[in-house]
Amino acid sequence: MIIVLLLILPLLASLLLFTGKLGKQSKNFALVTSLVIFAISLVAGYAFTFANNKVLSLDLNLKQLLDIDIILKLDAVSLIMIMLTTLLVPVIIASTDKKEQRTHNFYALILLMQMALIGVFTASEMILFYIFWELALIPIFFITALWGGENRKKISVKFLIYTVVGSFAMLIAILYLYTLTPAPHSFSFESFYQLKLPYSVQVPVFLAFFLAFAIKIPLFPFHSWQAETYNVSPVQGSMLLAGIMLKMGLYGMIRFILPICPDVVAGGSLIFLPLILFGVIYGAVIAITQPNLKKLIAFASLSHVGIIALGLLSNNHYGIEGAVLQMFSHGVNVVGFFLCYYMIVKRTNTDKISDLGGIASAAPKFATIFLIIVLANVALPLTNSFVGEFLILLGVFQFNKLIAIIAGLTIILGAVYMLKMYQKIMYGEKSVATESFSDLTTGEILLFVPIIVSIFLVGIFPSFILQLLAP
Repeated sequence: MIIVLLLILPLLASLLLFTGKLGKQSKNFALVTSLVIFAISLVAGYAFTFANNKVLSLDLNLKQLLDIDIILKLDAVSLIMIMLTTLLVPVIIASTDKKEQRTHNFYALILLMQMALIGVFTASEMILFYIFWELALIPIFFITALWGGENRKKISVKFLIYTVVGSFAMLIAILYLYTLTPAPHSFSFESFYQLKLPYSVQVPVFLAFFLAFAIKIPLFPFHSWQAETYNVSPVQGSMLLAGIMLKMGLYGMIRFILPICPDVVAGGSLIFLPLILFGVIYGAVIAITQPNLKKLIAFASLSHVGIIALGLLSNNHYGIEGAVLQMFSHGVNVVGFFLCYYMIVKRTNTDKISDLGGIASAAPKFATIFLIIVLANVALPLTNSFVGEFLILLGVFQFNKLIAIIAGLTIILGAVYMLKMYQKIMYGEKSVATESFSDLTTGEILLFVPIIVSIFLVGIFPSFILQLLAP
């Protein structure tokens, strides 16, 4: 019942918003709906832990009617991703400015995307997973194409082409694996997990899934859509992309690549890990040289998600556990970063770092919150990213010491571009753009509360997530 509510509520609310009958109340309705969904996710978390981490499932056998079997399950990894989704969506909706033209369709698309994301994280049947996977693409495409900046249509089409190519490769792999399941064939995850594929078969299956997930995450060299799309999307669209949507690719790696292609992961990671590691370094170096704040966030995200992928493909307990924890932490931190960006642009009408400076003296509250988010992004101890990155590096170290050492050094690069950026924007010389910079209002501070609480809660008490993952 809980899983059904998590899917049905955002869908029904989205359909109601699309009608346009709510008018000026569209934002309030969308916000209240998203808060109710977050409350339901908390109930789901309580039910899961109360059941001693027993998987919550819903299996609707509709084979006689539609020739499909709807299987939805909520396990520890699903729950963590749903908690991330339902935590961030209210923040994203609330961050929209009333002065801006946000139609009812904008909020409807956000809730529709939330429904699709929850579907991805709860589906336990391959065709159902694929349907939700593709459905999640539609809202963000229209959000970017309709509310984005310059060249939004061209860039949104490029993003669409990239993701569709990856999805097509995944679909071929799914259909092929379906033919290998025992008769009567099944699309359920369990039937795919039970396949004992020879190495020669695992290789093309791995490549097909990896292409789909590497584009979605994105990983180098499949990342060229990312910076452009983040830059042209409205800030709320960038939050959805960076905070939640890219986790679909990492989640897919956990669900399919690790259990279905274990031999390739064990033997082929030495081929893929150096490539991913290069992307981590590349993202960090480009971030250091970025003159625009939004593009800096995009390339910083490219580097951070590469670290998470390293943890997953290290294929051991510490690396995978740390990667899941870091998926949650990165989502929170990057949305917090985009919120700070949004506050700066609203007040200065520019995101060019050289045009900013001296904000801390005029806005001490904002400077303090921004500093916390920056320190979380550089994995300072007692912040959420520290434990995740530590476990990832420990897992990678067990796999390959040299790769772990180089990956550890990239954290220094992260500190360089983050602290350099913060110093310039907050303590550099005041400019024309920042001389009348105002501090945060009470409403704006409230937007940051769930972000700051999550940063310290996970940083100081990571055990509540790690205990969920233990089984």
